[in-house]
Order: sequence, then structure tokens, then C-alpha cells
Amino acid sequence: MLTSKSLALGVICGLAISGSLAAEEPAVPSHTNFSGRWRMEKDQSNFANFKMPDIVVRVVDQHEPTMNIHTVQTTGAKTSVSDVSYFTDGTMTKNVINGRDAESKAFWDGPTLVVRTNMKDSKGEDELILDRWDLSADGNTLTTTSHIETPRGQVDLKLVCSREKTGG
Repeated sequence: MLTSKSLALGVICGLAISGSLAAEEPAVPSHTNFSGRWRMEKDQSNFANFKMPDIVVRVVDQHEPTMNIHTVQTTGAKTSVSDVSYFTDGTMTKNVINGRDAESKAFWDGPTLVVRTNMKDSKGEDELILDRWDLSADGNTLTTTSHIETPRGQVDLKLVCSREKTGG
């Protein structure tokens, strides 16, 4: 027969055990959320030897661990649209980039999202793209730096975007 004293002791022990179990479970990390509509700042971006686009607008929809990115880029009279998805937990994703198959792994390096993409370039040669996504402290500037390696050489690019205000 349970007495009130043994019941109280059982509840206390149960709380102590559940508290110690909760303390041992790893905390779910809080990662940077890049969701929003972003517009390129031409004067802060650097496309190296490539032609600077006139406009780049990127819409990011992020719900950990999934991140979907819709990009519209206009250069002169040509407009291109790109839709890619990543899993930020390091799971391999497959996308089509510039009409070519690409495999990417995205993972966190502190608050920075790193995306490593392997694909073939327009000449069928291996291309490695290492993107680093960083958000400013105020959450209004998204900087994506890209290091691209091909058998013909390497190049570093920087895309700086400002958050577009929503609503009116």
C-alpha cells in the first residue's frame, strides 16, 4: 500500500530522473534563419571576371532542416530563374543548376550555412562550388561568398543582398 510519504518520494525521484534525462539530451541547436526576400546590392557584390547581373532577387523559405531558394536574375535582356532545395543537416540533395545535375550537402559552421556542390561545368568538367551564407547581426544583410574550382582555375564571388521590406 502506497502511503503519502512513499508517493511523494516516488514523485520526487521521478522528477529527479526525468530532470537528469532531460539534461543529458542534446539541445536542439538554434540555427540562422535566412527566410525572406533578398535583393542584390550591386555596389557591395563582386562577380570577379563574370558579368555583373543587373538584378538578383532571391526568396528563401527555410524550415529546418529544409531550405528552398527561388532566384530570379536579370543580366541585360536575359532573365533566368532557378529553384534549388537543400537539407541543412548534411543530407545530400540533388538539384538542376543552369541545366546541369548537381549534388549538394549543406551543413552548419556556427551561424554560417556552408553548401558544398559538385557538378559538371558547361564543358563537362568537374566543378566544385563552396558557398558560405552569412546573415548580418541586424538580420537585414545576407552575404553569400562562393569559391568555385574547376580544372581551369578558381574564382571567388560575393553576392550581398538586402532584405526587402514586406507589407505596407
